[in-house]
Amino acid sequence: MPRKGRGGQRQGTPGTAYSNRTDLNLPVSTVPNQEYGVAAKQQAAQKAVPMASSPNVQAPAPARASMPAPTPGTMPHLDPTNRPSEPVTAGMPFGAGAGPEAIEPNYPNLAQIIQNTAQGKFSSMATLQLANVARSLGY
Repeated sequence: MPRKGRGGQRQGTPGTAYSNRTDLNLPVSTVPNQEYGVAAKQQAAQKAVPMASSPNVQAPAPARASMPAPTPGTMPHLDPTNRPSEPVTAGMPFGAGAGPEAIEPNYPNLAQIIQNTAQGKFSSMATLQLANVARSLGY
């Protein structure tokens, strides 16, 4: 069902600068020092669809003036280390100290988890079979 009321055919003339369309009033501009023919293509494209003006964005002012900087040795919530004899690189694959194998947790494998579930009060025979399959496959 077609709309009735206000509206109608739009009237306008290509190449005419309208006061309420500031994007159409910008001059054609190209990037300098381009390869041969690229600037002409840019000019033709801008004449077909003009470039919009770049937004005027200003950076917000930093809000650090409210707190004074802490003096050395007075940082709050920093406690001394619990391991003063351990190197900083402990747990890393490089440097002094133990490598990653020292910090990896010993989690139960999938077969152990399913076996614990299968031994529960409300487990089914299918759960027990699944635990046996997982154990036989090495999970």
